[in-house]
Amino acid sequence: MKSPGLVMIFAVVALILSAGVVSAGPGEKVREKIERKIENRFDGYEYLGSRQVDYAADHDTIEVTAKEGRFVGILIEVEEGNLEMHGIKITFGDGTTQSPDTRLTFKDDTRSRTIDLTGEARFIKKVEFKYESKGLKGKAKVNLFGKPGKGGTEIAGDKFPGYELIGKRDIPLDIDHDMIDVDKKDGTFTSIIIEVESSDLEMYNIKVTFGNDEKFSPDVRHEFKENSRSRQIDLPGEARYLKLVEFWYKSKRDFKGKSTVKLWGKSAKGGANNTLKDVKDRFSGWKHLGSRQVNFGGDKDTIEVGGDEGAFTSIKVEVENGELEFYDIKVTFGNGDTHSPDVRLHFKDDTRTRDIDLPGKARVIKKIEFKYKSTKGAEGKATVNLYGKK
Repeated sequence: MKSPGLVMIFAVVALILSAGVVSAGPGEKVREKIERKIENRFDGYEYLGSRQVDYAADHDTIEVTAKEGRFVGILIEVEEGNLEMHGIKITFGDGTTQSPDTRLTFKDDTRSRTIDLTGEARFIKKVEFKYESKGLKGKAKVNLFGKPGKGGTEIAGDKFPGYELIGKRDIPLDIDHDMIDVDKKDGTFTSIIIEVESSDLEMYNIKVTFGNDEKFSPDVRHEFKENSRSRQIDLPGEARYLKLVEFWYKSKRDFKGKSTVKLWGKSAKGGANNTLKDVKDRFSGWKHLGSRQVNFGGDKDTIEVGGDEGAFTSIKVEVENGELEFYDIKVTFGNGDTHSPDVRLHFKDDTRTRDIDLPGKARVIKKIEFKYKSTKGAEGKATVNLYGKK
């Protein structure tokens, strides 16, 4: 027969064990000390980054780099300290932000509930947070996890849906600077992704040179694990040709051997650039009305159209192989009436205008005259293409 004292001990132990599975709200206690690697700690979540925070400070940031993808929620875990966290600010890949209305209280080795992100699954650039500790000495570790959207960061089909491989480079690990050349025939792009194979790299500077020699240096610093990729890097303005992508880096392991860097681009409208198509099939819903090769040293020219082409409600102008400024456009209709739209157009290499609406109903166009000047030297020629919309 069991003694009353032993029965009491069993009862207390049972009470303690049952208390261990009771939810404790936002700072829900992790039931067991998880021995699994941090990358596999929570089912259905991916590890995005960590930050060791000082009790004496009051704010910090976790940059999301090599393990990204698109996410619909995040989860925050605190190890080795007690923190109260507030003022959380999530910055997405496109620069927009979300500040969830939460105030989280963490005991040692606890995690938050899932914090849902607004809209569809999105890239995360960084998570900023404010915090305070009851103690003024010591440090705690804050871990960030993301809940992937459909498919997570597992790349299906052609590896990165919507992207195409536009260049790669085997780089030696004992130097710090290299580049990937991009062929103009690859088309125009709105964003890029960088992938690293066979090594751990820190890439601390990236410079993109466009087809017109303009440059763009995204404010990013990527730490790549072997066989990982960057977040989506959006390019400024409309879809553009890429000439080359330079990058500065250092190896995180050793300085022997090589690593492979691959460059992926997201094509304009999901495919090759329109200028690779025949001029007659370039813009859906538009008819090619004529073209004219103009000298950079000239200042005016004309594209003859004629009544056989039909009647049109608007026009579009495209420039290939040159950079021009257009002004004093004059449209002459089939009956002799004229229209001079109040526009001054600036064309970069291989760009087009917005739609220029014509007055009244659809009308036959006889010719279009225009004045222009080259914004990139006085030697050479550009091609001006004219399109009409019925």
